[in-house]
Amino acid sequence: MTTMSAPCTRSIMVAAACSWLSACGDDGPDKLAVCEMDPSMTGTTASALSIQDRKVMGAGVPYQPDLTMPGREATLRTSMAARRAMAWEVVAKVLQPTPIAEPKLMAQFGYQPTVPAFHTWYGRDDYERIFKKLYRDLGAPGRRVHQAFDAATIAGGITWNASALDELGSTSWPESRYLEYLATATNDEHAHGFGGIYRNSYSPGTITHLLKSYPNMLACLDKPEPDPFSAEPITEGRAVTNKSPLQLTQCDWQVLGPFMSAADAQVAVRATGDGDADIYVRHGQAPDMSTYDCKSVGNSSDEECIVDGGGPIYVGVFGAKASAVNIAVDYREADSRNPACLAGEMPRDAVIVKADWRRAQFGAALPIFDTSGPRMAARLSKAGNFGWGPGDGQSDPPASAIYTATLPNNNTFRMPALHIMTKELDHWVWITLWWSPTPELDFGADRPASIAALPGPWKNYKMCVATDYVEGDPDPRGGATGTLGDALAAVYRGDHAPTWCANPYLELGDLNANTNCIGCHQHGGTNLASEKILTDFPAMGSTRVRNNFFTDYSWAVRGGRGEDVTAAVKAEADFWAVSDQ
Repeated sequence: MTTMSAPCTRSIMVAAACSWLSACGDDGPDKLAVCEMDPSMTGTTASALSIQDRKVMGAGVPYQPDLTMPGREATLRTSMAARRAMAWEVVAKVLQPTPIAEPKLMAQFGYQPTVPAFHTWYGRDDYERIFKKLYRDLGAPGRRVHQAFDAATIAGGITWNASALDELGSTSWPESRYLEYLATATNDEHAHGFGGIYRNSYSPGTITHLLKSYPNMLACLDKPEPDPFSAEPITEGRAVTNKSPLQLTQCDWQVLGPFMSAADAQVAVRATGDGDADIYVRHGQAPDMSTYDCKSVGNSSDEECIVDGGGPIYVGVFGAKASAVNIAVDYREADSRNPACLAGEMPRDAVIVKADWRRAQFGAALPIFDTSGPRMAARLSKAGNFGWGPGDGQSDPPASAIYTATLPNNNTFRMPALHIMTKELDHWVWITLWWSPTPELDFGADRPASIAALPGPWKNYKMCVATDYVEGDPDPRGGATGTLGDALAAVYRGDHAPTWCANPYLELGDLNANTNCIGCHQHGGTNLASEKILTDFPAMGSTRVRNNFFTDYSWAVRGGRGEDVTAAVKAEADFWAVSDQ
């Protein structure tokens, strides 16, 4: 499973980005009223992992991807149980306790403190610091042509970053000052604080690829936002059935799509139901009643249209009478494998996480969210505005119950939510965790012992996951019993309908509880506002409407809504362009 008030929203708590990639949209000040929060209590500024913190933490620990996952993609798509089991395995790796590198903490604590693996990873400040060094080291000839960094150069820059503080010399950071800085840490929450509370974190695989891609990122700035459908290069993908139930009043007109179809197979659109609904199909643009490539003929709702594939296909449905109709679109996907703003797709060990940090002082409480089946069914209804609402009460959990970080300035923040996005599948794996006072129920009921055994409060987080736009499990309960089965059934939108995965602390506002994160991130790098994604696209933005993922689902690569690593690259390149004249 982002910055979002959209399917992957930006939290109002800490400014940054949907993910990272980053996030989807900006929350306005009205969200404070919705969440009944006092701005003075929420801690509205992110704290990056500073150069001195990076020395304490050391280099980021690599993520070890499961390279068998692509071969299991069909199983993950068609089995919620398999999908959730896989997701918990990913969570265990992302949360794996990792010793902080600074050996002096052993004497100070009496043990070597640890942080979860993701808290050793890299933020925008790390990226900017490494890029500046590597770009400077290119020399004027290399900078003039935006020479790419080779693998050894990037690895050297990442290693340098872990001890970059040493270059500041005795005047800025003498040993005495560094020891005083270390001495501010007296417990595990202080140790966590050395990791910062920045919003988006990039695994070593991710930051390596972003550094490698800087020439592409710069070139991308001079290009207009590309069309959502790219003809080249194309990979002919898997066969897909997309189903949409519609309630039509007489004379009602609804448009579905686009469906990104490959050229090697036809597109079949079928309607079944009562009343009288007619189908209109068109390549490239939405049809109207006078412009179409195919129109069904009949006086019932059992009709079909078949057209050639190749490009985006739109389907219009007209209610000649009031009708309850199901529309099924069978086609073969067409995928672009050319993220123009990057040097190829992200590698399999690329992971991006987005954390939500909220102030844990001055009596600030967290909203709590009931995610039981009945409560989710109420939320995901028209009466519930398909949103999380302000919560179902409040709680003030102690540090033993929720991941907590105290910064060197003694400001303390808790982390109620964590998005995890891993490139182990071509269209990424989308996982989100949220804190709960009832962690053993519904979306936490299948938590494996390996998570509960981790040091810290991770047994108190629930989880959902999506690996595809379309749900392939025909069982609404995903084979689960009890409260988990009830909850899965409540968020189930139907076999071959859009998947579901949303976070109550990150997907704020109306409509955002009925999303799947992948739908938002498909528009990464565009200028689409989150509200437009939610309101102007089918199924609240959670269906697939593009094949051209020119930032590989990343909001942070271009126009990253608070993150935007390309902006850091451009600023440095512009500086040297003048200096090298």
